[in-house]
Amino acid sequence: MKKQKLSSGEIARICNLNKKTLFYYDQINLLKPAIVEANGYRYYTPDQIDLLSKIKALQSVGFSLAEIKQQLYAEDVSEGIATLYRQKQIIEEKANELVAVMNTLDLKILELEHYNQIGINQVFIKDINEEWLHVDKPSPQEEIRANYLLDGYHFGIMMDITDHPSEKIKITKYKHVDNAKKANFKKEKGRYVGIYFTSGEDHIIADALKAITRIQESGYSLAGQAFVKDIASDFVNFEHGNIPFQMTMKWTDCKVK
Repeated sequence: MKKQKLSSGEIARICNLNKKTLFYYDQINLLKPAIVEANGYRYYTPDQIDLLSKIKALQSVGFSLAEIKQQLYAEDVSEGIATLYRQKQIIEEKANELVAVMNTLDLKILELEHYNQIGINQVFIKDINEEWLHVDKPSPQEEIRANYLLDGYHFGIMMDITDHPSEKIKITKYKHVDNAKKANFKKEKGRYVGIYFTSGEDHIIADALKAITRIQESGYSLAGQAFVKDIASDFVNFEHGNIPFQMTMKWTDCKVK
């Protein structure tokens, strides 16, 4: 014969729940015991197993307990469908955010692995596809500050090689954007000469100019802007508090098909 009432321990075991979870559901009026006897013992009915299943199913697709309560007791099917559509949209937005985060992590891992492979002050060649950037107005170097909180993940500074070796170079801050409509600058596709260098926040430009000199002393002809970005300093710590930067500049003696 089918048992007509189940203790909180029994239903918790059947549904793979903690008894404290059942007590909490009772407190917020999400799922109350079907029977509370004079001695305070609390019992549930077999039908409530199905209700618990619905609660856990709705939790599994991201519903909060407040939203679950509304959904469980909605008598209008159309209202229930509309709620599911809204939840689907929320999940899609979260999924897109997670894809963006995963892409960022992939990029940062690649940057750090390349940095480890090449090392500091070693010139390298890198083929770069065209990139769309949004560039701020030029600012004196002492006014430049860029980090994740201010600019997101993908940012850097640009400096013009024709300014070298002026001590008061006006530089511009940029960040990557995903299409031409958001951009006001295009980094051209081509073969670039690069170098990693380390610096502290107070002398980035001076160290960047030294890095340009190292590239020129290696026999490369350069033109246009120097693109400087830090290598994942918001994600990992580096020795002695120095920040590693990557600099790339267009190689003028090389033609890329």
